[in-house]
Amino acid sequence: MRSLLTTFLLAACAVVSLAPAAHADSLLFDYVGFDYEFPNPNVATFGEPGSAYVALGTVPFLFAPLTSNTTLNEYTFVIQCQTPTVLPVGSMEIVQYATGTVSIYEDSKAAGTTADFAPNPPNGQVPGTFTDGTLVMVGTLANFQLVVDASNGVGSFEGVMNVTGGSQIGNFPLNQRTGWTFSGTTGEALNIPQGYYHQVDGQAFLDAPVAARRITWGRLKAGYK
Repeated sequence: MRSLLTTFLLAACAVVSLAPAAHADSLLFDYVGFDYEFPNPNVATFGEPGSAYVALGTVPFLFAPLTSNTTLNEYTFVIQCQTPTVLPVGSMEIVQYATGTVSIYEDSKAAGTTADFAPNPPNGQVPGTFTDGTLVMVGTLANFQLVVDASNGVGSFEGVMNVTGGSQIGNFPLNQRTGWTFSGTTGEALNIPQGYYHQVDGQAFLDAPVAARRITWGRLKAGYK
């Protein structure tokens, strides 16, 4: 019975703690890429003390109040988070970060540099080919955390994004600069380049009708005593 309950609680923790909303009223952008750690004191451990989280990739879709021209430009994102705290729960790892930012860049396809997931980042291409061009939006990430199954890399992440800068900050009304849900999923794709941990796929949106609810492991266990 104890084993069955523990298994149930582990599954519930992964779902309740950080499940992305199924639908959003106001989608701002969608993104896909890969993540790694730098610094990375222990390559065999994810979220260890002294490490920092980096995720980067492309942004194929951007929506108002952002403006874009995906025919002429490539859009890329970079997530950077520092000071992790890890709570291992069975095979699951809940990694919470004290601070974080997300940035979106616009780079000319004709005159710029194509984003390149070169292996074993950081290097001459990573993150450089993702951060060249115009910084169109930058935001802070609060309460950012990942819930990842260490056995297969499958999990999810979520934080609250507040838009703080970039060339298009003037497009955001004051009442739309804070409170964006920033969420997504991680997975072990077959095409993950060497030196990266997970594939990431996510979005930023406002007014999700089914919001994810953060809950601590202790509070979740207490509900089943």
